[in-house]
Amino acid sequence: MIAPLLLAVDFMNFTYAKNPCEKNVPVPVAMRKGSFSYFDDKMGAGFDLSVHSVTEGSLAKGTRQAVVVLACDYPSDGGTAAAYAFDERQSATVLLSEVGEANWGSDWGAGPQSIHMRFAKQFLYIDACKDDDCTTNVVTTYALKNGRLLKVYEQTHKRKN
Repeated sequence: MIAPLLLAVDFMNFTYAKNPCEKNVPVPVAMRKGSFSYFDDKMGAGFDLSVHSVTEGSLAKGTRQAVVVLACDYPSDGGTAAAYAFDERQSATVLLSEVGEANWGSDWGAGPQSIHMRFAKQFLYIDACKDDDCTTNVVTTYALKNGRLLKVYEQTHKRKN
């Protein structure tokens, strides 16, 4: 469950400069209560975006970071999701990097719930599907150095069913 009242930044009511379906939703996404809708005139179809999860932690003493998973449901069956790491600085919230993704259809892939994140001992661990088949996962470890998010380790493992 997401508890927006406890967050320093309210990611449920936040404007995202990037989103997982930017080709069809080429505008800043102004989430309100964790959702946003956009109609793509070229496709003649609508796209629904939502905040799937927010996980906060710290990668260095005196800092605060968050990973937000945004999901984009396609008009047809399926969608795409991306996990974005943010640095919550005193003056602004800064996008550090995209740290995970998921793609799915009615009979393939895995949804946004397949992206797992955890902050521990000043590291960020992202466990996500290696590819769209989602039979193998990749755990990527990140650290914060000089205000930048750096990938420090990567390991693959078989996905648990």
